[in-house]
Amino acid sequence: MPDRPTPLKGEQAGREDVAVLVPFFGIVLLMPPLLNLFEGLRAPFGVPLEVLYLFGVWLLVIAGAVLLSRRKQFRETTPIAMQEKNMRPSSADPPGDA
Repeated sequence: MPDRPTPLKGEQAGREDVAVLVPFFGIVLLMPPLLNLFEGLRAPFGVPLEVLYLFGVWLLVIAGAVLLSRRKQFRETTPIAMQEKNMRPSSADPPGDA
């Protein structure tokens, strides 16, 4: 089985730096000074804006994590899938002919 291709160190470090920023911004956006900006305000259907803000930040953090994980997974698995596909014998090849 071939070894997994390792990403370039600079590319891997860049992805790790961005991955650290997602929870950092989530924490900063949920700090009381920003959260209190929406205290007492109501949306058109009577839902407090503070609740909408909380769920909006929560969804953005999840979306950021999903996007980063998909990007990382795609870059790491594509070369492996291509290598495995090229190493498999095709069903048209007769057995014994190698």
